[in-house]
Amino acid sequence: MNQYFAAFVVISLLFCLPGPAPADMLSFQASGGAAYNFPLPLVIRQDGEDNIRLRADYDTKPFETPIYYSIRLGRWKESAAWELEMVHHKLTLTNMPSEVEHFSITHGFNLLTVNRAWKKPWFIWRIGAGVVITHPESTIRGKTFDQKGGMADGYYVSGPTAQIALEKRFYLYKGFYASIEGKYTLSWAHIPVADGKADLWNSALHGLFGMGIDF
Repeated sequence: MNQYFAAFVVISLLFCLPGPAPADMLSFQASGGAAYNFPLPLVIRQDGEDNIRLRADYDTKPFETPIYYSIRLGRWKESAAWELEMVHHKLTLTNMPSEVEHFSITHGFNLLTVNRAWKKPWFIWRIGAGVVITHPESTIRGKTFDQKGGMADGYYVSGPTAQIALEKRFYLYKGFYASIEGKYTLSWAHIPVADGKADLWNSALHGLFGMGIDF
């Protein structure tokens, strides 16, 4: 995801949070990782052409730039928290039909969510819901999609998303910690292509490793 747009999103979310009460604690963390995407339907519609329907296989390619990552800010009160999170997920279609030369959302199939988290003796679990912000890139039937539109450098608010996750934190020094997390996400997106639109579902299992700080 464009670094300036990512910074804008995070700073905007920070200002949306109410100021912490004296007993509250803030937590910020950044993580990397990978994801497995379950095959699900993809429908591509172009003006004057037959619809393209397939059960889409996607590769996340998490370590190719732009890399896969997650950033999260939480406000804890006792053993529960409200969180704002962005997962920079990525999708590249691997089983392309003959009409599709390229179809990917690698500069961001971004999952922007508000989460509710609960701290248990040995783990943290959370649920969340929000929106998908995409940066679609495609060439279909020889027509390449123009990436200059959308709300900022080719980004679009494309649909809803939800998540459930389980996290374990390992405190290292004062408020600094390392974390491992397993996450499941389910998303639907309606994205533009040249002379048309595409509808897709994404169901994914994520494994994340990160660092954070409580303050």
